[in-house]
Amino acid sequence: RRPPDSPMSALHSLLTVPLDELRTHRLPELFQCIDLAEEADVPLLTALVDRVFEGADGLAVLRQAQVQQAIRDSALAHDDPSVRCFALMLCRRLASTPSDVRVLCESGVMPAVAGLVSEAELAVAEKAAQVIMACAKAPDVLKTVLDHPPTLQRLLAPCATVGGAGISTAGLRTLAVFAEAAAAGEEQYALCEACGALAPALAAWNSSDELVRLNALEVFALLARRTRGMAWLTASGVVDGMLASTRAAGADTGGALAALHLPAVLHCLAELLEHNDHDEAALALLGADGSLLRSLWPKIEPAAGHGDGVREATLSLVRAAGCSRAGLVHVLAQVAEQGEHAGLRKQLRASNERAKVGALGVVAQLCISSARYAEDPAVAHAQPTLRSLLASVSPSETTGPGDALAALVALPSPDLRVAAIRLLRALAALDWGASHLARSEAVLDLLTHSGRVQLSPDELREKHGLASVLADSPHVVGVLGAGSGVVRRMRDFAAAGPFAHLPRSEPGVMSPMTI
Repeated sequence: RRPPDSPMSALHSLLTVPLDELRTHRLPELFQCIDLAEEADVPLLTALVDRVFEGADGLAVLRQAQVQQAIRDSALAHDDPSVRCFALMLCRRLASTPSDVRVLCESGVMPAVAGLVSEAELAVAEKAAQVIMACAKAPDVLKTVLDHPPTLQRLLAPCATVGGAGISTAGLRTLAVFAEAAAAGEEQYALCEACGALAPALAAWNSSDELVRLNALEVFALLARRTRGMAWLTASGVVDGMLASTRAAGADTGGALAALHLPAVLHCLAELLEHNDHDEAALALLGADGSLLRSLWPKIEPAAGHGDGVREATLSLVRAAGCSRAGLVHVLAQVAEQGEHAGLRKQLRASNERAKVGALGVVAQLCISSARYAEDPAVAHAQPTLRSLLASVSPSETTGPGDALAALVALPSPDLRVAAIRLLRALAALDWGASHLARSEAVLDLLTHSGRVQLSPDELREKHGLASVLADSPHVVGVLGAGSGVVRRMRDFAAAGPFAHLPRSEPGVMSPMTI
């Protein structure tokens, strides 16, 4: 048992002290307990600290110079990682306004937090990164952090060796933090670029260490989500380097490049295509003639000799290509050129669940973009190809795509259910798609009854969104009639919300079996 004057005994005594006293003349005792705390003391200590610093009055205490000094010298430097973690959680409470962040910087707390981003203890490093990311939510707050030289120097210090052989884990972790901060917004991106925080990623990309290059690609995938990121990656030669990697992989028969490097490159290119969904960017990446798609298309094939990672990354890139008008036309042109032997059609019928989910995602994006660019002549001309591709979802000629997708929603796999419902929603946005779904008894039953499989809250929201779109569609009303009971029940479900109770589906005649 601990002696009466142990930290635990002192903590227990502070629990009975009025809050006003804890926040004033008894505050030094609290930080003395923090300084002497052991691992077993952390839960009680955390509860007491939360009580002292909660609410607006607690924040006012947290801003005091003596408290900031104690956090810097005692809590953040404590031997126990748990104590350092809850100290970082306190710092995060002051990471939302420029004035509060200025307090952290001027007191020396923020430089200490910046140093902990490269902490060897992963839990502590993650908490420190969360403080920086909380600052990155607002451009003016992030600017306050990056304009403070001691803080910026501590953040950049682990990246100094980037590009050499054997970059430290801390340096890679810091690069990831800067990338997440830059991806938070265009202004945040400009701030990170201006202070030189992104330059180490280029050194990592040019490293001779393949593992370092893979980590650089993860950073680039985050930066690709911003318009400035696309311009920076293009001007830096990274985009040309990635496209060259895909060409080299296209000539490769397998091996380390295709197994490790290629999926990361394709993921980064997919991020660029998805978040820069205009024709200029799409054509710059895909080529004016869609040559990138043509070179990668064989990797979709079920028996192409590539790993699942390459196939899934290729499907992600094809889906992202379909986000733009030009990309949509190129993807559908490739499908038409391949005809019935297109790898995408095969994956829609595949038994491999992850490949099937990826293929369903591609078709859903093609439907969404077709609705978005419905007035474009080239898109309108390609719609028969899309309808033909959609038919590949069906397991037989006697089963329509709507019925086939509704059957997927009844499966125990949540990934397949979500992919199928999202494709149904994308179809509902098209005139011909809404009309097709209105003629599908399985889809109408899905939207007016509860199924055998219990859907998750997110799946129920997707189902409700589908019912709302179809209930208001003039094409559905045209097929079923304005006075249809099915339309009325869908409108009732749309009005009641996603968690409304629906009657159980009544048993029906079993469909013919093929043996």
